[in-house]
Amino acid sequence: MEASQPSKTIPRISGAPLIGNLSEFRASRLDLLLRVSRECGDIGSFRIGPIEVVVISSATLANSLLVGHAEDFNGGPIGRIFVPLVGEKSLIFQDGAPHREQRRLLAPSFHPKRLAEFCQSMTRYTQEAASGWQDGQMLDMVHEMTILTMRIIGKTMFDVDFQNEAPELREAMMVTLEHLDHMSSSAPIPLSWPTARNKRARAAIATIDNSIRTMIDERRRDSTDRKDMMSSLLQVRDDAGQPIDESQIRAHIVTFFSAGHETTALALSWTWQLLARHPEVYARVRQEVDALGGKAPGFEDLPRLSYLQQVIKESLRLHPTIFMIARAAVRDVEIEGYPIRKGQMVLIPPYCIHRNPEYFPDPERFQPERFEPEHEKSRPKQSYLPFGSGPHTCIGSHFAMMETQLIMATMLQQLDLELPAGEQVKPQVLTVSLRPSAYKMRVKRRGGDAPQTKVA
Repeated sequence: MEASQPSKTIPRISGAPLIGNLSEFRASRLDLLLRVSRECGDIGSFRIGPIEVVVISSATLANSLLVGHAEDFNGGPIGRIFVPLVGEKSLIFQDGAPHREQRRLLAPSFHPKRLAEFCQSMTRYTQEAASGWQDGQMLDMVHEMTILTMRIIGKTMFDVDFQNEAPELREAMMVTLEHLDHMSSSAPIPLSWPTARNKRARAAIATIDNSIRTMIDERRRDSTDRKDMMSSLLQVRDDAGQPIDESQIRAHIVTFFSAGHETTALALSWTWQLLARHPEVYARVRQEVDALGGKAPGFEDLPRLSYLQQVIKESLRLHPTIFMIARAAVRDVEIEGYPIRKGQMVLIPPYCIHRNPEYFPDPERFQPERFEPEHEKSRPKQSYLPFGSGPHTCIGSHFAMMETQLIMATMLQQLDLELPAGEQVKPQVLTVSLRPSAYKMRVKRRGGDAPQTKVA
């Protein structure tokens, strides 16, 4: 009888006695992950005290875990602190059969026909924002992109204009998101503890719950399709012909709202400053937008904005808004011969994989041409993971890419953005998101009237 092959050994970087790499983890998660990738190669590990954390930096191993062994892992403890805020039934906390069933039920909400209905809102609100910016005005880009994407997500989710309507819901959403940020940047305190911050967060959550419950009741009395995500979710039926329950709708709405507007705002913020630093790329994007002939961009124009899409993809390669994917083994398993113990945490950092010169030569260089179709086809799929991979691929990835393209194209029809000399933009980490530090750009208005589109 042939002896079984011995398991491979996962290399581990050096660390301090007792605490391991805890100090490095606190100082800079990005630098720690890059160190593991640089010193260990495709797979390595580090320690936080006695806990060993595995890091995968290979497309092959990422594919094996995220696709081939998807059922052997779940989301683990990272992110569980958010359960009281977004709900236990949120798609991001589900695995296995429940996760597959929810994705199946949600798929119609993200069908291209449904996405196309959102385009006018995206374009119109961008036009309104851009029209209000004066020539020479300095914009806080992260703030402005966040306000814009929040307004768009409010319209596409609830058919609510957060600039003029539902002030209580808007404020509650802002409080909830601020609380998420605080929990991400400090030692999390259970929401049940009676601190002033927690009381404010609990009140905001109650407001969100009441608002969504009222919306659901109103929509069920009036079955008109308002072309928003709420209408789409209320039309969903399970195999027995029953609608999904209110708590499930609430979980999906809050998840899509919080994740959907933030990640797009971050992608836009990273991309604008990259464009400003590469005038030849900026000029080519501007030329592509101008080729629309002044027409407000819509769903049908997305194929004509192919270079802009390459620019956005390259921006997400260098600055993936979700810089690491966290999974935990639910049983003992081997990934391409490497042993992973039950309960062990595995991190798959797109930030590192995207910098692997095997997949992306001269990886620190901003080069949108990497995403020309022939180049994309030549790389392993899991070498590019801005939206994850496998069963947990972001269900809103097409929505996010479409929104980013339309916002940038619409803004460029009205104005240019200049980065002042010496303006520094540095990466900041909160939980698993990668954010640019606050920075400003100068508005330079273009001649002519902006094209107009109507929001239904």
